[in-house]
Amino acid sequence: MIKLFSKNIYIYVIIFLIFLLGIYTYKDYGVGIEEHFHRKSGFYWLNFLLNFTDFEFIKKTTEIKLEEIKNFTPRLFPIENFGFYGILFDVPLAFIEVFFEINEPKNYFYLRHFSVFMLFLTSAFLFYKIILFRFNNVYLALFGFLIFVFTPRIYGNIFFDNKDIFYLSILTINMFFFIRYLNNKTSLNLIFFSIFCAFSTSSRIIGLLIPISFFFILFFEYLSFRKSNFFFKRIFIFLLSYLVALIIHWPYLWTLNIHTLHNFFDPFFYAMNPVVYFNGDFFQSKYLPYSYLPLWIFISTPVFLFLLFIFGFFSCFRRIFFRLISIKKDAKIISNDLWKSKNENFDVYISILFLLTIMIYFSINPALLSGWRHFYFLNFFMVFFACYFINAVNLKSKKKPFFKIFLFILFFFSSFTIYDLYKYHPFQSVYFNKLVSDIKKNQFEIDTQSLSRVHAIKELLKEDGELIIGTASWTPLEDARSMISKKHWKRLNFVGTEFEKANFIYSNYYYEVNTNYNKKYVIPQNFSLYKTLIIDGTRIYSIYKKNI
Repeated sequence: MIKLFSKNIYIYVIIFLIFLLGIYTYKDYGVGIEEHFHRKSGFYWLNFLLNFTDFEFIKKTTEIKLEEIKNFTPRLFPIENFGFYGILFDVPLAFIEVFFEINEPKNYFYLRHFSVFMLFLTSAFLFYKIILFRFNNVYLALFGFLIFVFTPRIYGNIFFDNKDIFYLSILTINMFFFIRYLNNKTSLNLIFFSIFCAFSTSSRIIGLLIPISFFFILFFEYLSFRKSNFFFKRIFIFLLSYLVALIIHWPYLWTLNIHTLHNFFDPFFYAMNPVVYFNGDFFQSKYLPYSYLPLWIFISTPVFLFLLFIFGFFSCFRRIFFRLISIKKDAKIISNDLWKSKNENFDVYISILFLLTIMIYFSINPALLSGWRHFYFLNFFMVFFACYFINAVNLKSKKKPFFKIFLFILFFFSSFTIYDLYKYHPFQSVYFNKLVSDIKKNQFEIDTQSLSRVHAIKELLKEDGELIIGTASWTPLEDARSMISKKHWKRLNFVGTEFEKANFIYSNYYYEVNTNYNKKYVIPQNFSLYKTLIIDGTRIYSIYKKNI
């Protein structure tokens, strides 16, 4: 029987409390800028799959839903041009929506928000398991779990981001199956790991680095033990289950043929190449400076977590590097190998995967926008290496007052982060750390997910009569109707940049053009500021009203 106050039960209590918090707040968030596209993708591929079945009722309802989406959001890209996106999240949610006859628009997205929250919470629990397996310290695992969840930019997205947070969740689950495989190298564990490698690959093409890193580990093992039968058996089992899983669930592979195979990676590097406002200057997305990703991570991550991550990574890398240069060519014992234990094996794997990710970023300099959300999966590595450093400090200062002081400092700074989550709610996704001044915050794109549009429309609905709303930013404002009750739709008239027709103008200061030269979003002089939402010095959106 588990003791009531056993330290092993703390995680379940904390998860339950976070679950209650999610239940209480998941409806507070607006609709993300890509959610309509992914909902359409879900119904498109569900309809495709239903063509091979006799479920006529579901098929008919799916076709009706697809037509409604086309009429409601006609500007969405055609799904057939973006078949490389995975369907693991979108298709099941489309099926649930049809099966349970969910017909109220805002409930479509509440369903999606709650689902991505539950998936992330599951992955966070498995992250706790990973830290517990690796460091064998319940309190460190609890700390890792909490900062994994409550990193502000991550927490701010777990209720609506079914793309970036989804990939972070899948990658974390993938790492759990890898560490389970290391602890028990059965074929079944290897198959589970390979299947989630397939899921990671279809969710983001950068997920291909996960199996590549695994091949590095297998190769190093082969160099140490020279067991060719074991080596080739592992390779065969992994590749077979990986490729089968990938082919079964990834539509992109269904459309390839021998003539297009050589262009396999081309679609993943397609970019619209809009203008991006970064650090006070405008850049084409394809020509952003290399500092784009590092600076965004630095300014939007709690300072204490960033420092723990840096110290942890270099501490881990230093150990691996000295192991590498001390390897002897003809050594007959494994004491000079890259790792001496399963735990160190996991460290090497994580380090290889992280370094490959960084190398990819700096070698191809991908066209980015919207801050570092496309790289939110790096949160896994940041928190892992932070835990690595805390564990290293613990080992070097065990039973000494210094470590207790260190833990107190961590708790102190963590409490500030929790307060920031409360202060920013429900806009934690625009968080900046304390090193960024209020003036500096306005030199970056803020509301890139356009969450504020629902909040702004609800504010405008407090006015009487018809609302003719213009949009002075690169935001499809009209799509926010999905989170507004249908009874209010007749009052809403969206006119885009035709400001002469509007009586209100909304802007979240998110542009695709250089506003120093392109004046398409300039607020006319006959409009005055009606409302501005500012949180902790961060300007999120403004509404302007026509002068009477």
